[in-house]
Amino acid sequence: MTAQHLPFAAGTIMNSIPRLKDEYEIRGELGTGGMATVYKAVQKSLDRPVAIKELKKAYHGDEQIVQRFEREAKTSASFQHENIVHIYDYWKKPDYCIVMEFVDGTDLAEILEKTGPLPVDVGVMIALQACSALDYAHMRGLIHRDIKPSNIMVKRNGEVKLMDFGIAHTKKLQTLTQPGTFLGTPAYMSPEQILGQSLDVQSDIFSFGIVLYEMFTGLKPFQDDETRSVSAKILRDGYISPRGLNDRIPRRLQWIIKKCLRKKPHRRYGSVQELARALGRRIAGTTKSASLKRVSDHLVENGVLQALSESETMVITKMRAMGPFKKALIAATALLALGAAAYYYRNTAQRPAAPSHSVPQQPQAPVPIAPQPPTATVEQKKEPSVSKSKRSGSPKKKKKRTDRTAN
Repeated sequence: MTAQHLPFAAGTIMNSIPRLKDEYEIRGELGTGGMATVYKAVQKSLDRPVAIKELKKAYHGDEQIVQRFEREAKTSASFQHENIVHIYDYWKKPDYCIVMEFVDGTDLAEILEKTGPLPVDVGVMIALQACSALDYAHMRGLIHRDIKPSNIMVKRNGEVKLMDFGIAHTKKLQTLTQPGTFLGTPAYMSPEQILGQSLDVQSDIFSFGIVLYEMFTGLKPFQDDETRSVSAKILRDGYISPRGLNDRIPRRLQWIIKKCLRKKPHRRYGSVQELARALGRRIAGTTKSASLKRVSDHLVENGVLQALSESETMVITKMRAMGPFKKALIAATALLALGAAAYYYRNTAQRPAAPSHSVPQQPQAPVPIAPQPPTATVEQKKEPSVSKSKRSGSPKKKKKRTDRTAN
């Protein structure tokens, strides 16, 4: 999205915030919405482009809107994810402003308006990046509540950024929604969100299912007409199958979209991570850099964005596919390695057990024995004979006495 040079608007914001005038140089207006205006600027101290979102003065007196604006800044600032717009600074009074990352690209709504339905691979590549950001928020207990194409930015290099957490909700934060009312964009709301019920991750999955439907068909599944509102249709009506509008959509992808759009929350995917796994099978084996380049090339070819400069161009090295001979050689090598391992294991198992001591002792050299004197030897021989006779004599005499007694 190209910044428009609006000297009056830039001068107004510069004069109202002295701090902004010292640190940032406003280059132009990027866009304006119901409650805020976004400017492109340059941070002087770091020489980097930024975006400044200013709350319109008409809402400064609305306490709820001011609280939502501040909550958006604090919530987004706590996130550190490559697919979520980063927040750099925030200040309030006399004017409320959020300084955030400048996204050099455009939103998904403008892409679909210019190109119509996306090719399957391009749409899945964009969707997977958005899923990564949404799953990151869900893991931290946050429900976005406003998933729609205009809140999904795509950069010139193919990167996707999820933005606008202004009405996001978590159980830890106090609700700012009045009973009987609901916030969000009606065409992208889940049935439970329309009914004002308690929301969980399945509500965002339903909204994301509407985005997927629109990405691959070019139309929303539920639209207003003269007789029924879009909210009533979301609650009760069906929709045309995606392949009924675009027969190039694979049946498996159609099934994924339909599962996201089931009326009852428990029948949808249990998590965005589960949804991402189902989508990821469509581009299995594609590297991240190749995915980014494919998205970027598609947007450039359709005149949505300008091509990257040489300094920004990504270099992607493709691995050469293996031929049949190389595959057979690798398989034969693996079989030989397995055979060698089996042979070694079999021989090791049949080998007799080693002695209990782990380190065999070396044989010791015989120790020479010095000869003993002859006299000591004779005495040693006579001594046991005498003692033997004495020991044997006693029983014999006892036996004779016993014999006499018996007689």
